Amino acid sequence: MTYCIGIKTNEGLVFASDSRTNAGLDNVNIYSKMMTHDVGDRTIVIVTSGNLGTSQAVFKSVEKDLKSSTGIMNLNTCSDFEQIASYIGSLNIEHSAPQGINTDNVLLGSTFIVGGQIKGQQHELYLVYPQGNYIRPADSKPYLVIGEVKYGKPILDRVIKPTVTIGDAARCALISMDSTLKSDLTVGPPIDFAVLKKDADNLSTLECLNVTDENYAKVCNQWSEGIFKVFNSFSRFDWEK
Repeated sequence: MTYCIGIKTNEGLVFASDSRTNAGLDNVNIYSKMMTHDVGDRTIVIVTSGNLGTSQAVFKSVEKDLKSSTGIMNLNTCSDFEQIASYIGSLNIEHSAPQGINTDNVLLGSTFIVGGQIKGQQHELYLVYPQGNYIRPADSKPYLVIGEVKYGKPILDRVIKPTVTIGDAARCALISMDSTLKSDLTVGPPIDFAVLKKDADNLSTLECLNVTDENYAKVCNQWSEGIFKVFNSFSRFDWEK
């Protein structure tokens, strides 16, 4: 399984994804689930959860289409992010049902979070479903999560609002990821982490973080210490006295 986050703030976008794949307790591997395309007038970040074979096939098709000289649609020829989401959706459908394989009782689809900015346009964030359709996040809760969402979602619900700063959104994403890592063995490091500031020419940061890395550990340790401090400050029940 996996856990991926996309957050849209007024100041830009934040993305995070884990790297663990699990086909049983004796078959755990590491694969990056993030693709970045930072070329020319556009910066695009894609993270994915679901069937690993489908996700890798979609990423390979994206790379192949970018190298093609036949004029087919690719990340560079899409005019806006809605068209990019539609393009990823069409590839998802294509690779979710490989020719010659009966998929009636087998789930081979993947889910994608696609975001970024094309110069002169607004920064955007989309969720692309296995069926190929897509949505934007709600204005009141401008974030998207896929995969094992139940452990990391509570802090996002509390913190992420349209006015949150991009720095606070980045810290919240790391804490959300850390909460999931601590509670779910199917989600694991390293963490791919990307930040795109609005109207920037390229990504502000693109890191592969382990739990011992300073940027990750500092935020998560301070969060844990703060929780214990608040917890220990609670007033006592009458029956405890």
